[in-house]
Amino acid sequence: MTQNQEFNAGTVDEAVEKAAADLGVPAAELSYEVVDEGSEGFLGIGARDARIVVHTPYAGGPTETPASEVPSREEPREASIPVESEALEKEVAEAPSSDLSEVFGGSAEGENVPAPEALLSEVRDLVTSVVEAMGFEARVDVYDADGFIAVDVASDSTALFIGQKGETIDAVQHLVNAAVYRQRPFVKRIVLDAGGYRQRRVEAIQGIAHRTARRALRERRPVELPPMNPAERRVVHIFLKDNPRVTTASEGSGENRRVKISPA
Repeated sequence: MTQNQEFNAGTVDEAVEKAAADLGVPAAELSYEVVDEGSEGFLGIGARDARIVVHTPYAGGPTETPASEVPSREEPREASIPVESEALEKEVAEAPSSDLSEVFGGSAEGENVPAPEALLSEVRDLVTSVVEAMGFEARVDVYDADGFIAVDVASDSTALFIGQKGETIDAVQHLVNAAVYRQRPFVKRIVLDAGGYRQRRVEAIQGIAHRTARRALRERRPVELPPMNPAERRVVHIFLKDNPRVTTASEGSGENRRVKISPA
């Protein structure tokens, strides 16, 4: 009998792995809903676990029913999933991981224009001033990462500088781009990072895209992701672009704009 069971952990992926371990079911076969994606809080203050609710035939765990009386679980699952669905799940699982250049890349005239040293120096001075004005002590490293100008901020208050769901670091990044290119031609996007946050965020969104594509496939209907900023939506589009049996489209406006993943 299908039952609902809640699991919590530091992240959604960790909660899924915990549920899979407790229930003895591969994580890829779990059907669940995300109740709360959790939060890192500020320097650990206000942090909360991610929570998911698992609702599969396996969620109730083992029963006392003799094995001879338990109907086969494998045959119904195979019969209920079309061959093309299995193929799509394999394609989604093997989709290439996006790097930061794919997500944030973009330069004048669409080419990889080298960033002048004067520009890198200006960015370094500006970011250092902003970080100091915010009350942080940090080391700021700036370099040309081919597709974008990378700015690494190393601080002992990394979580506070990143902010809840990246709101603070995104706001500073927007400010720096606007200030630097206010009176000079655009060269390439300036991307701020701290403690590897950007890559972790990209990987987390890829995981969400992967699970949502499986759900859209399993339920044979379009499924919407939570609202995301342009860079996060781009991660989803890039991650699933080479899967011919699934399509992605951005819908909505402003802060409510999101990606819808649909079976092709």
